[in-house]
Amino acid sequence: MSISGYNIRNSIAVGRSKISFSTKSFVYQPDPYTIGSSQRGAQLKNGLFLFVGHLIESPDTSIWDINIPNSKFEKELHGFCWLDDLAADGSKFARDLVKEWFWEWVDKYGNGSTWTPQLTGRRVVRIINHSQLILSKASAQQKKIFFKLLGQQTNFLFSRYKSETSNLKRLEALNGLIYCSGILRGKKYFLNSALRKMSREASRCIDANGNVKTRNPEELFNILAMLSWSASTALKVNKVALKKHQEVMEFLAINIRSLRIGNGGLAHFHGGGRGEIGYIDQILSGIVLPISKIKMNSTGYYRIFKNRTVLIMDVGEQFMKSNSNFSASSFELSTGYEELIVNSGPGALFGDEWNNISQTLHAHSGVCVANVSPSNRRTKLIPKAEYTSDLNAEIILSSHGGYTETHGVIHNRKIRMSSDGCVISGLDTICSESAHQRDIFDKWIKSKNENSMPFSAQFHIAPDVEIKWNNDNTKIILETLKGVIWVFEVLNGEISIQDSAFMQFGELSPRAAKQVVVSGTAIDYQGNIEWKLTKH
Repeated sequence: MSISGYNIRNSIAVGRSKISFSTKSFVYQPDPYTIGSSQRGAQLKNGLFLFVGHLIESPDTSIWDINIPNSKFEKELHGFCWLDDLAADGSKFARDLVKEWFWEWVDKYGNGSTWTPQLTGRRVVRIINHSQLILSKASAQQKKIFFKLLGQQTNFLFSRYKSETSNLKRLEALNGLIYCSGILRGKKYFLNSALRKMSREASRCIDANGNVKTRNPEELFNILAMLSWSASTALKVNKVALKKHQEVMEFLAINIRSLRIGNGGLAHFHGGGRGEIGYIDQILSGIVLPISKIKMNSTGYYRIFKNRTVLIMDVGEQFMKSNSNFSASSFELSTGYEELIVNSGPGALFGDEWNNISQTLHAHSGVCVANVSPSNRRTKLIPKAEYTSDLNAEIILSSHGGYTETHGVIHNRKIRMSSDGCVISGLDTICSESAHQRDIFDKWIKSKNENSMPFSAQFHIAPDVEIKWNNDNTKIILETLKGVIWVFEVLNGEISIQDSAFMQFGELSPRAAKQVVVSGTAIDYQGNIEWKLTKH
């Protein structure tokens, strides 16, 4: 269907949504399911509007009056996630802005001119969650308009959810429909049908291993959150989510649990952020799971946990396209509740340029050959990985051929964590394993007029960690805010400290950070570097 046809049908559905019985109240008082960022709330109060990588500085301006840079930015506004952030701020000024900006939206867009199923599903959840705030000191007429609009959006979702082009978009539209159907008086007749459709779309959103195509941990969690909200809504009106719905929730919860670093945030891979830790706790606490130690989940990540030291490595499928992340054999490491070695994070928060940077292997704690990230000649690459353990250590062995077509080498990585979690050692090797790979290696050497091939392992250090050389400049000392000290040393290779950047939700720009870089060279088709981290 063309975009114009899609919009026309949306407009027709908006008109029809007004011809039905209007709801006038809630069946029960809503609890806020969504948790925002107080940091983002403070920014909004000060006229700093950062959405999809564009920062608009416009103090004392309504969110509906700022200059909109593109349609993606505009869609973020109409999804109303900023309501969560203002509510998280909680100040009187923020609460006043919630009411002011909501009623301005009603005046400008309450006629349905910008409604789409996905954004409407997202929006109604936030409106209902913060309804007490919105309706505080509202007049009788305003309350009537409030419920009338919620009823119309419910009708719109029922008629148009299936027009969305992806399973994830349909899932978000259905989540809004279920929430409205359960809580709005007079709309319960939509609920059974919506729950059946939600179960079907949930199964389609993930593969047989409980993974999404992007392998983005935060996206995976967002699906779990929507399934949790809808199941909770059904329960409050004496309905039960279908068995398949509950099975998908449990499957996702197991995977999400194994993707959390020490502070409870999600690992930074494939464009995903940390998420709101309290929010993740809230969702997972409502799902009963068997107590088990998970070393690898079916989404292609290994997880080692010893004595509050957590290491998560990406050994899953890599999509080698221009708009995809490449993070094969890279890892993140946390000590207690503090981050130590990280990946740079989701660059899409700060625009296209940072997004492009964040997708490369350079932005991950992995290994780069000849200072380049693997090319996008192939559609996908599947690393090989193996986990072993004994009484003294747990070991991850991984390898990938992201450089075989361009440089003729395979990267092999061996990471070992001691049984007490106090020593992490690594061996990174690049080598040519076949005659064809050696030919490519030779051609690269000849084209560069070199006698060796350089490669390096980069270890991005969390921005709150102090980094400095020891007295004789042979080792690097890493000290966390809580005073935990780790010493980084190289057994084979050259070590240096270089600039880096760290990207996270809530910041207006990437944070300055540092990285430890260990360099080596491959001569006669092979080279290796060896490093060790020791907790003191």
